[in-house]
Amino acid sequence: MLKKAVSLLAMVSVLLMLAGCRVVLVDETLAEEEAPQIASGNETIIMESNVRFHKRMVVRGQTNLPEGSVIQAGLKEYPDDAEIEQVMDATAQPLEEFILTDTGEVGEDGTFLIVLKRGDTEKRYQLIVEFPADLQPPAVQEKYGMYGEKIGDSDGAYLYEKDGKTYTGIIRFAPIPMPSDRGFYSGKMKLNSDPGKANPYW
Repeated sequence: MLKKAVSLLAMVSVLLMLAGCRVVLVDETLAEEEAPQIASGNETIIMESNVRFHKRMVVRGQTNLPEGSVIQAGLKEYPDDAEIEQVMDATAQPLEEFILTDTGEVGEDGTFLIVLKRGDTEKRYQLIVEFPADLQPPAVQEKYGMYGEKIGDSDGAYLYEKDGKTYTGIIRFAPIPMPSDRGFYSGKMKLNSDPGKANPYW
């Protein structure tokens, strides 16, 4: 009788342990499902762009985004103590706020054009070109989702917060050196989704 009681107690303990394990597993799964997902949809976006800069910045691009999609370009200034090498390889960070922004729309042929002021030629900048989900017209939001949640695996996909909501967008970067940065200044840059891999071209 004692042996049966011990065996029963042991079985109950094992069942309780297993039940406890199942609770932990369910909690972890729920946590994973609640975490924001980047590019979890089916719509892949391709966006290539370059910039020419001297007295003004002329951003041109090609994309598979539909006509009317809004592309935003903006400039962030680097601190004065950031060295040109740090700017080019993105080991230095620009200041948080944009000093200026502007937008353009994708045309029927998939091209876009945005013209910005050059800014102070004695300052270094980071140029950011992006497809922000929150700025899109209804027809584009219908394709990619109000929050960009239908965007699929795409180069430069990223999450951003605005007004307490999380969006998915596509982003590109380019450093803008000073004319006096000899060996680095060509007046032309090809943007990249990795801020340290954008390259000048001659």
